[in-house]
Amino acid sequence: MEYHLLTYSLLFLPIVAILYQFTPARLRWIVLLAADYLFFWMVSKWLIIFLFIATLTTYGTGRILTYVTEHSTVKGKQLTKKKRCVLALGIAITLGMLIVFKYLKIFGLSLIAPIGISYYTLQTISYMTDVYRGTIKADTNFAKVALYLSFFPQIIEGPISRYSQTADALFAGRSIEYCNLTYGYQRILWGLFKKMMVADRLAPVIFKIFGDYEKYDGAAVAVAVICYTIQLYTEFSGGMDIILGSGEIFGITLPENFRQPFFASSASDFWRRWHITLGTWLKDYIFYPLSLAKPVKNFAKKVKASCGIRVSRFVAPTIALFFVWLSNGIWHGAGWTYLFYGMYYFVLIFIENITEEPIGKLITKWNIHTEKLGWRLLTAFRLFIIINVGELFFRAPSVTQGFGMLGRILTNFHISILNAMDFGLDNYDILLSMAGIFIVLMVDIIHEKGISIRDKIASCRLPVRWGFWYAVIFFIIILGAYGAGYTVVDMIYAAY
Repeated sequence: MEYHLLTYSLLFLPIVAILYQFTPARLRWIVLLAADYLFFWMVSKWLIIFLFIATLTTYGTGRILTYVTEHSTVKGKQLTKKKRCVLALGIAITLGMLIVFKYLKIFGLSLIAPIGISYYTLQTISYMTDVYRGTIKADTNFAKVALYLSFFPQIIEGPISRYSQTADALFAGRSIEYCNLTYGYQRILWGLFKKMMVADRLAPVIFKIFGDYEKYDGAAVAVAVICYTIQLYTEFSGGMDIILGSGEIFGITLPENFRQPFFASSASDFWRRWHITLGTWLKDYIFYPLSLAKPVKNFAKKVKASCGIRVSRFVAPTIALFFVWLSNGIWHGAGWTYLFYGMYYFVLIFIENITEEPIGKLITKWNIHTEKLGWRLLTAFRLFIIINVGELFFRAPSVTQGFGMLGRILTNFHISILNAMDFGLDNYDILLSMAGIFIVLMVDIIHEKGISIRDKIASCRLPVRWGFWYAVIFFIIILGAYGAGYTVVDMIYAAY
């Protein structure tokens, strides 16, 4: 069962909500935990045992770390070393399961992975590390840790939350309020719109051209790449809308994963707006620890002695940045395309970092007004190229094919041929796709201006509010890409 299927939003979720609401507040956590494990079982069957092992390891590691801290006879560096060994063992167990399921295919072996293992593994690591650091206290309630790691709306594709963000709300058993229920389903509707009106409708173009790009002109390949970028955004952000809306129904605020990424000003800014929870996880648990690590700081001192402070100040951040993007690539999957994708953004962000100061001086010297439309359009076009080239390699079956497709765009591009191309869509689908993309764009523009559309609609009179949301429902039912003539497209990021 995936979130975009109507069996989820019209059957599973309402049943859980009803049972939850009619259960005494002190026992509502049992309803949620049962729903979590039932949902997991429906998708991954016996693989649920690995979720339980990860939960047991996480809980146990936290408790042992607390015991060692409070009762150990050693102090100082010896205590720190002892705690590091406990943390390392806990991480090795949960990370080891992820490696076995996701990366054995490199050696010709392939196992069916439990749903969400990439996401809940990062949550196990954050919990254990935060207990080690003293940021949070290890919870004595096993059920609370289990709820945090298995919450059914986020188990398939995140967002990656921290224990301090969601655990208390999950266990609190708050009543479902009218506002949360309506706002939650409103956001679910918006997610279904993006998934069924845009993402799924673009799928035939992407499958057709990425599957055999050599048959097509460079202009057609470029269209397929742009379609994939749009599909990935509307698919993933739409899924997040459904997930966050589901949590909102129960009064649980899950962290946002997108913030209008295509309005970013640079590659760095793009990744502060896209898959936000993965980016912040990598920053907190890889970038900062590595940049502050003693060997890295010592190396930076040596560089400073030989090359000066202007060079040495980039050493620690660059080393940490490299491992962040190496980890990003590896996390996405066992394939050279993912590693290439990670290194692609490492190089781009490294260039941005070392050129930020001289470019800033040039902008000041030449009196360039960066707030003017011309500069903003130039920046947007540059970022548009950067993002689409990255997604080309992310989607391509191999790095070789990625370069082949890019070469075709650069050397065999004839825009006039698009009129005669068969993209696997009829005029009806093309028109509806363009309409859906336009609506998503307009909504993002409004949100970028800091305006809440839901609040604006909520302030309207009752007939207007209900009329609007009924219109959205019928729009999805009548015009959504599903049923006869359409292939059900699985959630893309559920595979990562």
